[in-house]
Amino acid sequence: MIINQKIAIVGGTAGIGLALAQMAADAAAEVRIGGSSRDRLDQVLRQFNSKVKGELVDVRDEDSIRRFFVQAGAVDHVVSTIGLNYRPVRVSDGRRADLEDLFTVKYWGQFLVAKHAAEQLAGNGSITLTSGVLSQRSAEGFAALASVNAAVEALARTLALEFAPRRVNVVCPGFVDTGKLHTDLPAETRTAKLQADKAATLPTRRVGLPQDLARAYIYAIENPYLTGQTLVVDGGASLT
Repeated sequence: MIINQKIAIVGGTAGIGLALAQMAADAAAEVRIGGSSRDRLDQVLRQFNSKVKGELVDVRDEDSIRRFFVQAGAVDHVVSTIGLNYRPVRVSDGRRADLEDLFTVKYWGQFLVAKHAAEQLAGNGSITLTSGVLSQRSAEGFAALASVNAAVEALARTLALEFAPRRVNVVCPGFVDTGKLHTDLPAETRTAKLQADKAATLPTRRVGLPQDLARAYIYAIENPYLTGQTLVVDGGASLT
């Protein structure tokens, strides 16, 4: 159970991270979030009305990550939900300079989050990172993102050995509707388009919501016998 436990969430000001922060706070956990935008962070903290604390953190800057965890102090569990928007590009057309930031943020950012989180982590604590379904199911134009996701999963397996008995796992989301797609459309039209473009191809016949993924992180946090694993929560996308 996470009641009265302290959870730090890097990437907790939007989407899945925000849903997890809400779920953990509702379960009486002590929650500390890290975000890269001061305006967004302040907005979220006002929403929680002092139930949640937070600080700025720039995952491109190792010293910023270190300061975040020093300020957080001792923690029971750490979650990273960081990532970047990605425009598909075939390998033949890709330029390394255009793709480096993806590796800097989603791989090296989580590498450094884990590194500095471990210095503050309880002896029976956990770290949960985030990959993505492209590590399980290939798609043209997504070679770089698939590589990053697979690297994060390999990193977690290694950290599960290096940080033991503290646990390290990964949640691997499929498509999740965080409200950013087709925002120019009326609500009913947007829902119909998501159903046709995304949900209809999935065995679940529905798209994922941030709350669906938040439950997976809670499971990874609470299960004391789970480590070195990747939890795929994708509506069955990796099966098709």
